[in-house]
Amino acid sequence: MINKNLIIKISLYFFIAALILVVLIKFLPERRKYEKVVYVVVKSVDPEFEFWQTVKMGAETAAKELDIDMIFTGPMEETDITGQIEILDDIISKRPMAIVLAPSDYKKLVPISEKIIKSNITLVTIDSAIDTPLCKSLISTNNLEAAQQAAEEMARLIGYEGKVAIMSFVKGVSTAIERERGFREAISKYKKIQLIEETWFSEGKEDIAYAQTLDILKKHPDVAGIFGANEKTVIGIARAIEDLGLNGKIKLVGFDGNQEEVMFIEKGVIDAVMVQRPFNMGYLGVREAVEISLDKKKPEYIDTGAVLIRKDNLYTPENQKLLFPFVK
Repeated sequence: MINKNLIIKISLYFFIAALILVVLIKFLPERRKYEKVVYVVVKSVDPEFEFWQTVKMGAETAAKELDIDMIFTGPMEETDITGQIEILDDIISKRPMAIVLAPSDYKKLVPISEKIIKSNITLVTIDSAIDTPLCKSLISTNNLEAAQQAAEEMARLIGYEGKVAIMSFVKGVSTAIERERGFREAISKYKKIQLIEETWFSEGKEDIAYAQTLDILKKHPDVAGIFGANEKTVIGIARAIEDLGLNGKIKLVGFDGNQEEVMFIEKGVIDAVMVQRPFNMGYLGVREAVEISLDKKKPEYIDTGAVLIRKDNLYTPENQKLLFPFVK
């Protein structure tokens, strides 16, 4: 005689199995859709910030090649650390296959970055690092070495003597920290160069960089050179130098190379810039994120490199491609 309790148990097992199957059928396609999405979260989505727009184009190119969806996002201003954290927190709930992040602060982005990793979402950082051993993937310029090269160029330009000021961009960003450190370390070996102890900050805005340049010149009218640590900072300094009629009298060395910086190099306002490869950061960031998430490779550090560009090498084919990566 068949045990009724056994029949009830078997029926219940079949019911549960069928229910699980229905749930899987309903939700699995959506889950797969999410798995083909990579979010690229940068420090600023300001359309006038050419560095990050170039990163976006590199990411778009990689996404097209890999046939995945790529969503480019971030706060409008580089100083909006809270905004970037809120964006990341919202993305975690969407369960993408990976996040490519340019962290806006070395330490403040640690908790949310670790939350991403602990949520089993692949995290790749580009441009700047974060202070956690959990994130093992970084694609960026070797900012320490690039800043040291910029310092050597500044020393040469001012004849290895004179007063030099540093203007950085956002406090707490690893790139800002490394560039200032590299510049100070390299130029300190020249005994006749007086490197001003104070560091000015532009907050990543041209108008603040302009005002800060006026402050530098008010406090140190005999300054021989100014180092600007990123795109917006350099442009603000250059505009102030030009408006004051100090072209050639104050040497300006900095980072990045958008179209306006090129114009200032041609006019002799900017003497040299360390040009990075933001297109490569975006492109490799997305490719690395996808390959790591699919277990095709392990996380690693990739140095995308930087090139010192002056007026005398501005027009070489290699540097023109670097400055204008979208012109065929």
